[in-house]
Amino acid sequence: MQKSQKIVLSMISLGYLFGLCLLIWPRIIVAIFMFLQRFNINVTIKSEIFIYYYGIALLVVTAFILLLILLRPTQLPDILLKQSKEGKLALSNYGIKQFIKTQLSGEDLSNIQVKIKNTRRKREFYISADAVYQRATVADLPRITKNLTTKLTDLLAGVSDIPIKVDIQVNQQSNARRKVTRVI
Repeated sequence: MQKSQKIVLSMISLGYLFGLCLLIWPRIIVAIFMFLQRFNINVTIKSEIFIYYYGIALLVVTAFILLLILLRPTQLPDILLKQSKEGKLALSNYGIKQFIKTQLSGEDLSNIQVKIKNTRRKREFYISADAVYQRATVADLPRITKNLTTKLTDLLAGVSDIPIKVDIQVNQQSNARRKVTRVI
């Protein structure tokens, strides 16, 4: 889980925790308002109205999260090739990554990184690699992309008619920080 996701989930959890405290102990809000008046911060809203609107806000946030969970496409861990009474035969995303790396290994590419977005409606393959001769590789990129698309289509033939999209980037800056030795 990423740091930003942890921060958002912890803020939502604290909001729900505060809302539950208000529902269980409604006098807490009166005590908070009295505490704020000591510092000359006057709050002119009634505690019942505050609790009512806070409950509506939590209801809206909950409905938004529910819609986000329901409408977000799920990543499939593998591609189902055959299913019968005896069991199922599936091709995992890891296997597809290794297939792509094997196909691209003879194309003068190194440090090949593959990301797969495998959902029910689409299969997208994002490939980033380094090349020694960038200009020659970039000029040859449409042929490499077409060959890889046909090989993936042949690999997944007969499974389904889901479109396959291949995106190859050569010598692009990655988000990962690489450790580089420094000589002084």
